[in-house]
Amino acid sequence: MIRALWFGLLALAAFTAAPAAAAARLFSEDAPLTIAITGPFNELVRKAKTNKDPYPATLTVRDGGGPVETLKIQIRARGLFRRTSGSCAFPPIGLDFGKQAPKGSLFHGDGKLKLVTYCRTGSDYEQRIIMEHLSYKLYNLMTPLSYRVRAAQVTYRNAEGDAGVTRFGFLIEDTDDVAARNGMAELEAMTGQVRSSQLDPRATARAALFEFMIGNVDWAFLAAPPGEKCCHNSYFLAAKGATPATAAGVVPVPYDWDWSGFINPPYATVPPTLPISRVTERLYRGYCVSNGAIPAAIDEYRARKAELLALVSNETRLEPAYRDRGRRFLEGFFEVIDDPDRVQSQIIKRCR
Repeated sequence: MIRALWFGLLALAAFTAAPAAAAARLFSEDAPLTIAITGPFNELVRKAKTNKDPYPATLTVRDGGGPVETLKIQIRARGLFRRTSGSCAFPPIGLDFGKQAPKGSLFHGDGKLKLVTYCRTGSDYEQRIIMEHLSYKLYNLMTPLSYRVRAAQVTYRNAEGDAGVTRFGFLIEDTDDVAARNGMAELEAMTGQVRSSQLDPRATARAALFEFMIGNVDWAFLAAPPGEKCCHNSYFLAAKGATPATAAGVVPVPYDWDWSGFINPPYATVPPTLPISRVTERLYRGYCVSNGAIPAAIDEYRARKAELLALVSNETRLEPAYRDRGRRFLEGFFEVIDDPDRVQSQIIKRCR
């Protein structure tokens, strides 16, 4: 009886872990995917500003030299600014595989995934999407408590046989998978339900310094737009079983860096309430409660300096001008953290 119960528990554990393990396959490699999505993109784009309804589509994918896989999926426009502002001709896309993609599929274990698409067809915009993908890779170097991404050449077409439009894009790991591989769970909360004192100081300092490094001000670790799940361009991870009222050591996991000075897209502007005029000006917006962890977090960045800069220098999809500008931008961050006076004036005393 005890033996049967033991094997039953092992089987249950294996079954429970399978989706996360399978989903990890997609993000465990860096080789770019080749993807084609066939669906009513003309209608989706035309209605994207006010409509996030799903549309049926077909996705084909090739992983390196492997066989082509074809899946029936649903697609929808997602996001906010890039979808509604008119600044982009094509919105970000959500991919829905149903309950989860079939066993054996590259996408098995995933129900829904975010696809970062092109904004406009010009080469300048494509370079900035590559830099956005690079931003995720930079944060991956700093911590496993981060979203993994997978690059792809994606063709969008309205019908089979159409030439379509092919542009660089990338898939973003699901929050549940980030949590699972770190032994945590997503903590769902609304604005005000989690206090700064509940945040893990080291993880929060590391995340806030990253936002400072890439020159991003479009984030909040404790608040979200009205009616939306917390928080703005970040999600919470916490111990399994924790609630907003009981959670301690909460980790903010940031994402969505297209408004950063590192990327500097044409549409990025600074909120009028902030004392800078351009996104290429750094402004630290971390929380004072994590100031005690700043020295240790700075040491982490110093230790990774060569790797961070090399990641930019070695990104062959970037044109030389973008590689050089990206590297110089990061070097400006290290000039700040290597100067104790500037750490005090530009980081510690700027906390909120």
